[in-house]
Amino acid sequence: MRHILYIIGAAVALVAALLILVHTGLPNRSAYTGLIIAGERPVAPELQAFAPNFTLLNTDGDRIQLEDLRGSPVIVNFWATWCGPCIVEMPTLQSIFESHQASGLRVLAINMGESADTIKAWQQTHQLTYDLLVDEQQKVAAQYYLRGQPSTYVISPEGVITSIFFGPIQESTLNAALDQYRGTL
Repeated sequence: MRHILYIIGAAVALVAALLILVHTGLPNRSAYTGLIIAGERPVAPELQAFAPNFTLLNTDGDRIQLEDLRGSPVIVNFWATWCGPCIVEMPTLQSIFESHQASGLRVLAINMGESADTIKAWQQTHQLTYDLLVDEQQKVAAQYYLRGQPSTYVISPEGVITSIFFGPIQESTLNAALDQYRGTL
C-alpha cells in the first residue's frame, strides 16, 4: 500500500512540474550563455548568434580584437599544447589558412592557459603562421562556455557564428563550412 502511495505522490509531483513548465515556459538560452542587444541577434557562443567579442595578444605581442576583423570570415579555435587531438588538427588549420589567407581569412587559435613563451616555442616548432593567442587566465574560454578542446567556431564576415565543431576538425569539413564565404574568400 505504501508503494502505491509513493507512486501516486510522484505522479502528482510530475504533473505539477509539467503544469508549471507549460505555464512559464523554458528559459531563453542566451539569458544564460550571452546577452541580447535590443533589436539585434543575441550575443552568445551558439549558432546564429553574434560571436562574443574578445581582445587577446598573439605570440608577437600584437593586440587582436575579434570585432576588428569584421568583413572577413574568421575561424576561432581553442587548443592546448598538451592536447593530442589539437596537435592532430593544427596542420589542417595551417592548410586552410594558407589556402585562404590572401583572401582575408583569419585563424585565431586561442591557447588554454599556457604562457606566451610556451606557445611561441610550440608555434615555431610546428611552423604555424596563423595567430596563436594567449589566454592564460582562460577568460575567453569561460566567455564561450567551452566544453573542451579542440573546439572550433566559424564566424561570418558579419560576426555571426555559423558553425561549431567539437573535437579535431577534418579539412573537408572546415572547407565545407567556409564554402558559403567563397565570394568573400
